[in-house]
Amino acid sequence: MPLRPAINTIHPRGPQPAHLRRVSCPQCGKSFEVSQRAVSVRCPACTSPLEFNDLVLRTRLEGDVSTMGHVALASPSEMLGRLVCGQFTNAGRFEGRAVVYGQVVLTRESLTTGQLSGRSLRIEHGATTHIQAEIRPHPPARTSSKSSAPTPIGRLIQRPARRLIRPLA
Repeated sequence: MPLRPAINTIHPRGPQPAHLRRVSCPQCGKSFEVSQRAVSVRCPACTSPLEFNDLVLRTRLEGDVSTMGHVALASPSEMLGRLVCGQFTNAGRFEGRAVVYGQVVLTRESLTTGQLSGRSLRIEHGATTHIQAEIRPHPPARTSSKSSAPTPIGRLIQRPARRLIRPLA
């Protein structure tokens, strides 16, 4: 009687994730794969915690946002500050610096001012942009100190709204 089938039933392989996504650590730049269902994970190289919260911003936000999930800026909303995320879709007004580890989409209703860094950039016809864009396969790893790093979503700081974007003439 063969022993091999008995070993397979005693030690079955664990479930393998069906859908994987490739992410890069914003701290050290290490690229690795995680499940699409992952909510948080630690980088295997530097052990920095990464969150994968998907956000839809519908109001005015002045501050910093950091997540490796998808951030969508809805049509009447505004964001001023720094953004670090996995994907970014702008249908509102964005002013600041965005480091995106995936695709950046600027819809036809969007007004984007500042610096964008991402893996790919899609600008729809009719979008208004005043940007300095850097498109490369791997965005640069953050080399600044932790005190100037964007605030993780769990500790999001929302400052009082000030009018910094001038209306278009």
